[in-house]
Amino acid sequence: MKTIGLVGGTSWVSTLEYYRLINEGVNARLGGLAAARCIIYSFNFADIARLKAGDPEQRRVRPLVVDAARRLEAAGADGLVLCANTLHLFANSVSDAVAVPVIHIADVVAATVRAAGLATVGLLGTRATLELDFYTRRLAAAGITALIPESADRQFMDDAIMSEMVCGVFRPEVKQRFLDIIAALVTCGAEGVVLGCTEIPLLLDGAGASVPLFDTLAIHARSAVAFAVGEMASR
Repeated sequence: MKTIGLVGGTSWVSTLEYYRLINEGVNARLGGLAAARCIIYSFNFADIARLKAGDPEQRRVRPLVVDAARRLEAAGADGLVLCANTLHLFANSVSDAVAVPVIHIADVVAATVRAAGLATVGLLGTRATLELDFYTRRLAAAGITALIPESADRQFMDDAIMSEMVCGVFRPEVKQRFLDIIAALVTCGAEGVVLGCTEIPLLLDGAGASVPLFDTLAIHARSAVAFAVGEMASR
């Protein structure tokens, strides 16, 4: 079995879910007492929040993420998982800095969307994920058009994610607002909606919609399991 290096802590809430899903997935494949070989580098998210303040492209955060990846590689990781959608702002820098594969969340999500036969999806997430092109560009390369919410909705989501959800606070009224945002995207033509922040599936907690919802955390974790048991390789 390959060892997975997890860059986590952004937030610990979703990193915990990654750890659970990856271990459950490995056990489901291998049975018995099998569990995943994992090494976790978990940030103090307060450090990340302080460094990215006033810097939409998070230039001061980038070297921390690259350093974490290098430490995981040095510790014996065979492949890396960045445990947040927004962390993939730094995926290319990480990939350039290490010799081991990086399982890119947008690539595995795009493959899942395409397998479902969809070409236009709504995208939810932090403002960085929605307003910078590192994520939507990856979807576009797979032939997928991403529709993003209006400015006020983007700000609401970012505020809710960064002030509450990363701390494990999931309020019913926030859940309803996210469902309303999903409905608006469907009205605009979204055939499905990508939950492009790993806390959003925890907020929605299985809530349905009129179109498929793509749980990026679960999709990414399944890909990590496939990598660990030798069913895939990704760069």
